Amino acid sequence: MQGHWKRVNTPLRATTSRERRILVVFAALLAIAAAAAVIVALGTSSPKTPPGCIHVELPSTMGAASSNLCGNTARQFCLGPAANSEPLDTQVQPKCRDAGYPVRPQ
Repeated sequence: MQGHWKRVNTPLRATTSRERRILVVFAALLAIAAAAAVIVALGTSSPKTPPGCIHVELPSTMGAASSNLCGNTARQFCLGPAANSEPLDTQVQPKCRDAGYPVRPQ
């Protein structure tokens, strides 16, 4: 069949400038959304811990609870049983030492 490939691969009509603009706008919006997703993914979700404070993730009935403990509260927590027993001791004790609070010797 002569001319079959040409008939099958020839568009029915040319793309209008309006359709091209819509495609460009859509592609730009998609690129902006992808850039925003990358920025959010690379950003940090937890703020910096102030000096003299510790940031602790504690097990909770609904998953985990995030706590910022400062001053005397942090000192009491670092010396308390929660910070010196499994499973928190491996994560909490280095944070206590870095903040300058004593921990119970094992």
